[in-house]
Amino acid sequence: MGVGLVFKKGLFAILLLLFCVYVDAAENQRVIEELNSPMPEIPLKRAMGAKAYSDAISSGEYNYVGNSKCRLCHRNFFIGRKKDPHDHAMESLIALGEEKNSHCLMCHSTGHGMPSGFVDMEKTPRLANVQCEGCHGPGNVHIALAKDKSRNETKKFTGGGFLAGGDNPEIVRKLCTSCHTSRWNRSYHDIDKVYNSYKKADRNTGH
Repeated sequence: MGVGLVFKKGLFAILLLLFCVYVDAAENQRVIEELNSPMPEIPLKRAMGAKAYSDAISSGEYNYVGNSKCRLCHRNFFIGRKKDPHDHAMESLIALGEEKNSHCLMCHSTGHGMPSGFVDMEKTPRLANVQCEGCHGPGNVHIALAKDKSRNETKKFTGGGFLAGGDNPEIVRKLCTSCHTSRWNRSYHDIDKVYNSYKKADRNTGH
């Protein structure tokens, strides 16, 4: 092996190491800035608006059920989404030792800070990660309506009983931007493009 080739490989290794150090430093800085910032607003509250959110949640009609319930009717979609980053959102918190930090849990779990929402991995493991209800809100009303065959037969199942259902695309979009802020925007470069890819996902495959 020539001296020149050895030098080039060594230089590449050094540059790669420096790049990794830079990336790690930038990541650590983002985490530090997040932890020092004010507590984020509950995403669903931000998306719906304070009054609409308060009226809905204080009514006691809405509860989180976990995506194991969603799987019963949307099995193929559920399976298709298992590789989606949202379904692994808790892993990064556990790696950082921040899995009990409310600053982070607002966006890495389902319904944290809300009645019946995620508390911690010991009490509510069924609501870990960003599940279906993380983008649509509590799902118990949706399930009740889905079981009402007469309602489905008359095609009155509009919105599915979700606080952020398909009939409220702007609320769903605001939920996305509640967590994907300028500080945490690496997962996409064009919010409209990414939002539309989720909005148009095939119900049979999840993609």
